[in-house]
Amino acid sequence: MAHNPGTGLDPRVIVPDHAAWAGIPIRQQTEFLIVEKLKPALEAAGSSLEQSVKAQIYLAEIADMPDCLDVWSRYYAGIPCAITVVPTKSFATAGGIIEINLIALTNGAIRQKEVVDANIPGMAAFGPSLKVGEFLLPSGLMAIGRDGHIAGSIVSPNFPGLAHAGYSQAEAVYGYAEALCQAAGTTMDRLLRAQYFMADIGAFPGIAMAWSSRYRDQPHPFVCVQTPQSMPAPGAALIADFWISTIS
Repeated sequence: MAHNPGTGLDPRVIVPDHAAWAGIPIRQQTEFLIVEKLKPALEAAGSSLEQSVKAQIYLAEIADMPDCLDVWSRYYAGIPCAITVVPTKSFATAGGIIEINLIALTNGAIRQKEVVDANIPGMAAFGPSLKVGEFLLPSGLMAIGRDGHIAGSIVSPNFPGLAHAGYSQAEAVYGYAEALCQAAGTTMDRLLRAQYFMADIGAFPGIAMAWSSRYRDQPHPFVCVQTPQSMPAPGAALIADFWISTIS
């Protein structure tokens, strides 16, 4: 986070209430995290921003996402890194509105990054999917089709108890994940971890049904995390974050 332990937010990211041109909090905090936190930490570990492979970006206000990703892209425009954006209710530091969880290779790593192109809809993820050694690391996936609409959004919208939103969106997301697996030379039966970020946990039975109808008795190593109501795309029931092995 953009804070200093024991003292709260770093003074360099604080935008005074009386200042009209002192910056935008989300842009200030995002840049601070990249330049003053991530970059030095990576370099101290024998790594660098260029070696980043997977980031989870937690935002207090999903409306801040465009500014956050705009700043992120200034530093990561030429650096392939999978991204999952997660709506988040609150943080441990007062005034903190963003937290970034980053995984990177070291500079001497044998593993190499490879961008996986499976021709899934461009709006289904906010970043690339990477094959890194024995791992396939997709960016967070949402069930957005090529028409820009959420999959199954017109199916039983007035009957949330049927969990059709969870089912139809999980079906679409699993389809995207399978396409990425095929392009990376692996399969979904090598799934190591699934994280489902959901505004309404009531939609999870639909995800479970979609999993069992597609994969039968295959183990489903998942965690389901409830988020605030606002999601990156209106009508989205879930953001799916997968870790998949590329070896049997």
